[in-house]
Amino acid sequence: MVKSSTLKHIPNMLTLTNVLFGLLAIAILIRMDFPHKEFAVAGLIVAGGIIDFFDGYLARKLDAISDMGKQLDSFADLITFGVAPICMLYYLASHNQSVLILMGAFAFLVAGIYRLARYNLSSSADKHFTGLPITAAGVLLALYCAAHVSWSPLISQNICVAITLSFILLLSILMASKFKVDRFHLG
Repeated sequence: MVKSSTLKHIPNMLTLTNVLFGLLAIAILIRMDFPHKEFAVAGLIVAGGIIDFFDGYLARKLDAISDMGKQLDSFADLITFGVAPICMLYYLASHNQSVLILMGAFAFLVAGIYRLARYNLSSSADKHFTGLPITAAGVLLALYCAAHVSWSPLISQNICVAITLSFILLLSILMASKFKVDRFHLG
């Protein structure tokens, strides 16, 4: 029989799996070359989002919420839902060399870091999040980037940059904002 103290490590192991998915997504963008790799990267980021949901769920169910888990979760979220989607965006936008996209990417990361710091200072008992969680923002950006491959050749580069920049800035503002988002809980 597995001891309950061993079970309490499962949420942190899931969190570390989440960060590995984010690191793998970045490695694929940097080092691997295969057709439509942006879909594999988006899949890894979405999978990281699913794991991120379940690490928190299990931490609550196993009474394994800890300061260490909260910190690990934030670092994992920064990599998987902050850095990886921005690397994906940069990979897709590198052909147009837009300084505006680069500035938007920095805004996204700064807003995400601010959002994570605010979360780390909040109570785990809160029934809501303040601002859009970086997990949601990162998954949305990754899905946007994957869809970008299909529609961007159909419109002018300037319009594509404007749409992309607007989307990044909207996500950034939503992360840094103070609106309340109810937490989703199973059962």
